[in-house]
Amino acid sequence: MNEQVLFYIQVAFWLLLFLLVHCYLLFPMTLPFVSEIFKRRKTSLEKGSAELPTVSILISAYNEEAVIERKIQNILELDYPKDKLEVLIGDDGSADRTAEIVARYEDRGITLVKAPKNAGKAAMLNRLHKIAKNDILLFCDANTMFFPNVVRKLVFPFQDKKIGCACGHLILSDKSGSTLGRGESSYWDLESEIKKFEGVLDMLIGGNGALYAIRRELYTELPVKKSVMDDFFVTTKVLEKGYYCTFVTSAIGTEQTSKESSGEFRRKVRIGRANFNFLFSYLPLLNPLHPLLAYLFFSHKILRWFSPHILILLFVANACLLTSGLFYQIFFGAMSLALLVALFKIVPSGYYFLSMNYAMLKGFFMAFKREKSGGWAREARSDE
Repeated sequence: MNEQVLFYIQVAFWLLLFLLVHCYLLFPMTLPFVSEIFKRRKTSLEKGSAELPTVSILISAYNEEAVIERKIQNILELDYPKDKLEVLIGDDGSADRTAEIVARYEDRGITLVKAPKNAGKAAMLNRLHKIAKNDILLFCDANTMFFPNVVRKLVFPFQDKKIGCACGHLILSDKSGSTLGRGESSYWDLESEIKKFEGVLDMLIGGNGALYAIRRELYTELPVKKSVMDDFFVTTKVLEKGYYCTFVTSAIGTEQTSKESSGEFRRKVRIGRANFNFLFSYLPLLNPLHPLLAYLFFSHKILRWFSPHILILLFVANACLLTSGLFYQIFFGAMSLALLVALFKIVPSGYYFLSMNYAMLKGFFMAFKREKSGGWAREARSDE
């Protein structure tokens, strides 16, 4: 291999290594400083200084008989004026008793919206949006349990007219004991920290479908022909429209991880596929005229989504440089050892990292295949 080719491979190696280190180390470590330097200046909001807005809680449910009654009871215990709260639960053609259970609570202000057949979460959310009457739309999952004050906390930032979206703080717990379940819980703790500092900037890159709210007029109809991450799609469109997205640490919801490792893996594959399905529609977030938003989106999402590609290319580049010096030989050995440690689950977090990157890569290739629109692929949770 001639020297010019080796030079270009070396450049590629160091660039790939930098991108990986930036994504998983430099970005989360420096984000607190970035958020402090560039935090948005805004007028101080006082608790109780404005009238509470009307809120519509939207839940799209499919085969949720195991948790739906507990969820309804949880909603009924919320500390928010009942005359300002609308609850719409969409049953998307469930094959179990979900609709029957929801219908029992009609006289307590719970509205059942029943679809004739299973069309998918995106289609149901579009339908619920058209029915909802209130100013703020609060989206959540059937298995997400709220603290009683969550609605008050989540709507507070909307006193600022430039806030278009507010995301709550989801706490994941794991009762399954699976390696991926423990890994997901730990990963979500880190992700919540990143969201907290993005929230300081009011530039949260993607909400969480378990608990987020937007102004009703900012809702963008979800595509239904291919799978989509509804929470990410809706919240990023709010940013594209020139509004801010914030994170409310004190608006807390709790949820369980998937019951089995295989379920968590399949869920991550679906997330990966959905992200790549609409990658080009998210690219306006990289607009250089909005450098801070572009930096956050590139560092937090683009690099994360393409981490498996970067890892593979880095491994190949390193293999080509084995004759170029001791450093490359040691680094190759370290990468190989880390791969074996992760594969044999010697370090659970390493196995989680490897599995999730493999799931993302699988989702990337699946995005090129034809996909049947609609439908759900529900995974059992560790509390069922």
